[in-house]
Amino acid sequence: MNNAIHRAFRGVTIFASIAITALSLNVAHAKNIKKQNLLELMTHTDSIMVGTVSGITDGFHKGLPFTEISLDVGQSIKGDHGSTYTFRQFGLIEPKSMGDGRVNLMVTPAGWPTYVKGEQVMLFLHKPASETGFQTTSGLTQGKFTIKGSQIANDIGNDGMFAGVKINGKMTATQQDLVNQPGGAYAAEAFLTLVKTAVENNWIENGVMTNED
Repeated sequence: MNNAIHRAFRGVTIFASIAITALSLNVAHAKNIKKQNLLELMTHTDSIMVGTVSGITDGFHKGLPFTEISLDVGQSIKGDHGSTYTFRQFGLIEPKSMGDGRVNLMVTPAGWPTYVKGEQVMLFLHKPASETGFQTTSGLTQGKFTIKGSQIANDIGNDGMFAGVKINGKMTATQQDLVNQPGGAYAAEAFLTLVKTAVENNWIENGVMTNED
């Protein structure tokens, strides 16, 4: 094996080893993510928005792989995001050639949200990381809701979304039905309105929305 081929092969091997280690750690982390109810999602969220995915690209920032998601914002429920919002999440869309014989395999880890151009979503986003600026949803796939027609659901079918949540405020009959629903897709308008009302009226801060004892 000549030196050039040996260096290329060694580069691929080292890159693959790093990628497998990183992905293994992230998959383990994803599997250990605690199921979060709505109160917990909202508590750990820096911003909440509704919009349509307008673009998806990937690349590297200081050697770290990312996927960049652009959103046409329809509603800013928590935070002020303007008409468009772009954020970067760890991991590539797909393995990427580095142009020197190496292939970076560090794609979006299993259990993390993925995005499709044109899909309508409601996102509960963490604050961007201080070092990288990377950002993802609270509870990973639990904090990304997809809107299809009049229905909305996250990747675990809204399982346990209101489990252990107590709301001491006045709700409409539709919102009460929503809270009583054990899981499955929600009526999108009812869910959006409930979350918006909770944010605007500071339900968590004022003790209106709490965890049951």
